[in-house]
Amino acid sequence: VESVYVRAELPGFDSENLDLMIENDTLTISGKREPDPEEESASYHRREREWGAFRRSLTLPKPVEADKVMARYQDGILTVVLPKAPEARPKQITVQAGS
Repeated sequence: VESVYVRAELPGFDSENLDLMIENDTLTISGKREPDPEEESASYHRREREWGAFRRSLTLPKPVEADKVMARYQDGILTVVLPKAPEARPKQITVQAGS
């Protein structure tokens, strides 16, 4: 496998309110969900979706190439593809036949 994959379920966020940052071996995902103006005037017994800010940091298992990271947000799911650095990828070693 040449990449590390991260998926996060983030329903109700706008992609412009999500931030990703890589520093050393840590990926940080943060975001903010604004309250719906209609929700502020309503009274709820129970709400499944809260609003506000969040921040999560994950330690990556291998070094990655930060300049080649790709992120996609679709249907409430953030998918981040982090290509492993060349030194972290497996290398095939050829065995020479002896005489």
